[in-house]
Amino acid sequence: MPTRFAHGAIAAAIAALFSGSASAASIDLLTLNRVGSATMAGGDLQLTRNSGSAGAGWLTQTIPTTESFSATFSFSLLGNGFNGKMADGIALVFQNQGDNVVGNGGGDLGYWNIGGSGASAVGSIIRSWDNNAVGLSTNGVVQGVKSAGFSLGAANYVTGTETVTYNALTHELTMGGTLIDHSTGLSYAVSDAASVDLNAKYGGAMYIGFTGGTGGSYADQRITGFSVSAVPEPATYAMLMGGLGLVGWASRRKRR
Repeated sequence: MPTRFAHGAIAAAIAALFSGSASAASIDLLTLNRVGSATMAGGDLQLTRNSGSAGAGWLTQTIPTTESFSATFSFSLLGNGFNGKMADGIALVFQNQGDNVVGNGGGDLGYWNIGGSGASAVGSIIRSWDNNAVGLSTNGVVQGVKSAGFSLGAANYVTGTETVTYNALTHELTMGGTLIDHSTGLSYAVSDAASVDLNAKYGGAMYIGFTGGTGGSYADQRITGFSVSAVPEPATYAMLMGGLGLVGWASRRKRR
């Protein structure tokens, strides 16, 4: 089980937000530990750029599985024109195998078999080529994910933003976002929900990051932005609102 914590500004920001002293941490993609074909390109995390590859980038600071959180990322998928379609896709991933691992490439997106562990990953999947799927996976595989509603592979240039939120009390994982097909200029709203107990699956902490894979056809697949926010539980909101009410009452009493 992961228990290692990194040093530096990003690690401090992540630790602070989950201790309640910060509301969000915008991640410098350069700080992600890059594995396989992953590299930096113009400030983006470029997961793949050639055929037959798999790449990953991991935050070296683990995050607790016992607290609710929200992760937002933006991405770009740009095909190379091979066979008229790009491949194969990317994923936002939670796992407990470490920050120096990647799974199988091709249609498995570097998501299946992370660190040789088989079906250990949980995440949000974006598949192109002929698969055209955008949704949540809780069983370590990319098959059976919700349909995207349009052909990502044929679009050959897709950008978008997703937010994945986890409720540590109800064990509900939700995803929502927007994808833009630059071949038509049309945008598509995507969403999904699943149930998974991350604490039971991974223990007290887990790694978060991104994977991508290509086969015979390929794309320049990039993560262009990434942030993580702690989400207060309902009881915390109630305490906060109660505290604000007391402050207001004390202020009015003082004025009188």
